[in-house]
Amino acid sequence: MAPDKSNIGESETIERREPPRFLDTEPFLHSKYYADKYGCDLAVPGEIGIGSLVCYTRLVESFALRIGRPLRLLTSPLDYSERGRIEGDAEYPLWENNPYIEEIVNADELDPEIAAKVAAEMDNFCQSGHEIENICAPYGLRPRKLHGSLFLTTDEMQWGLRALSHLKRPVVCLCPYGRSSSAPESPWYLDRWLELIEVLGNRVCFFQLGNNAFEQKDLPVFSPETTIRQVMSLLWASDAYVGFDTGPSHMAAALEKPSLVLWDAVMKSPLEEAKQAGFSMATMGRWAYPRNKNMVILGEKHREVLEGCIEFILDVAGKLVTPRLPASVLHGLADT
Repeated sequence: MAPDKSNIGESETIERREPPRFLDTEPFLHSKYYADKYGCDLAVPGEIGIGSLVCYTRLVESFALRIGRPLRLLTSPLDYSERGRIEGDAEYPLWENNPYIEEIVNADELDPEIAAKVAAEMDNFCQSGHEIENICAPYGLRPRKLHGSLFLTTDEMQWGLRALSHLKRPVVCLCPYGRSSSAPESPWYLDRWLELIEVLGNRVCFFQLGNNAFEQKDLPVFSPETTIRQVMSLLWASDAYVGFDTGPSHMAAALEKPSLVLWDAVMKSPLEEAKQAGFSMATMGRWAYPRNKNMVILGEKHREVLEGCIEFILDVAGKLVTPRLPASVLHGLADT
């Protein structure tokens, strides 16, 4: 039996920690309760990782399209406690310029307990598909696309192009950090990234995303300090993305950028298992985007993953350039 909703708002405070994902309540019970209580169409978390929040952007789109109008969205400002906030970072960077949102209602100003309760429900549903499918299913929705839904302004796109204008194309974004990125004893902590740059440095230009709080690695490439919106702009303006499963990888997928995502099984599995028993088995199905190239780092013996990264980048680069015909062929065409 579902709990009495009349006293949900008065229940005890939920600790701000990683909660068990499978709760006794129905999927999104608190989210739906608070949205209804405060006259909003939908409630979504703000106190979760950036990558997870990108998945909710497709729910917002699908919900707005079903009811036929932009939404009044209940949420809380983005939690910058892990990433570190820098000057210029917005309260709701992933929701800016979203045509499916008419108004954002700050949950923290209504009730300081809302954010934790809504965030605790993030995975409290059947884990039968990708995270975006799982999020949409309790609302009876099917996402139009299996990646996020992000929107940049023309000015932001042009800023991204200008910021990378000093780099020769193709330009590849590297993201060698993240909660599940390789540990210092792994060659994928630093060494493989240096090898990748050395091997392809004369074929493409690389840059590294993030700021100091983003665990930038000591790579000999352009490494600008960026706000979340600027991260999105640079991803949009780049030609390809190679990095670990982290916030920018979800943004790159949302912006439909050719992407190769690395999954360090040694680091990712315990993080998932700590959420709920069995989650490590569902990691790839829940978080890996089908349109990406996804490579698991496990038992690499002869730089096989590095070779996969090189092949991916060369393939993307080859699709961006029309090969020139030999002069003899061109002369023959002219004679005809």
